[in-house]
Amino acid sequence: MSKYSVFLKTPDYLAQWLRHEFWNDETGRVEFARGSAPRAVIQSLVTRRPADYVQPCTDGLLPVEIPTFKGVNPAVYNHLTEQGKKALVSTCKRMFQAMLWQELNPLFDHDVMITDVIYAFMERHGIEREERNWETIRQMYARLRKRTRSQS
Repeated sequence: MSKYSVFLKTPDYLAQWLRHEFWNDETGRVEFARGSAPRAVIQSLVTRRPADYVQPCTDGLLPVEIPTFKGVNPAVYNHLTEQGKKALVSTCKRMFQAMLWQELNPLFDHDVMITDVIYAFMERHGIEREERNWETIRQMYARLRKRTRSQS
């Protein structure tokens, strides 16, 4: 386990989900499992911290572990560029979308109310019951359904 972290700006629903699914109470940060897509992104994109780098304020940002990789010392390689952070957030969003699709799609073969199902999904995954979170997830699911239908 490394003591280094990178700090991400994420949408509220995503930060809440990541905290619920991947949070380590002992270290106070998100820690992805070995072999996961986010961990692979970190391994591929982690770089040396620039000499003139000054850590900006991390208030409101989500701390994510920079793990130890074989041949990559986190004491030296512990920095993600802004593009690297974007790639990591994008990967987390894709993981969320895959889980959303896997859990919700079978329910819509039956006559269920989307409002109730999405609120139940949010509750199960530690996402606050706020209108903005609900609408974001609803739109995300609608786009996934539309994309899947157009590919059929």
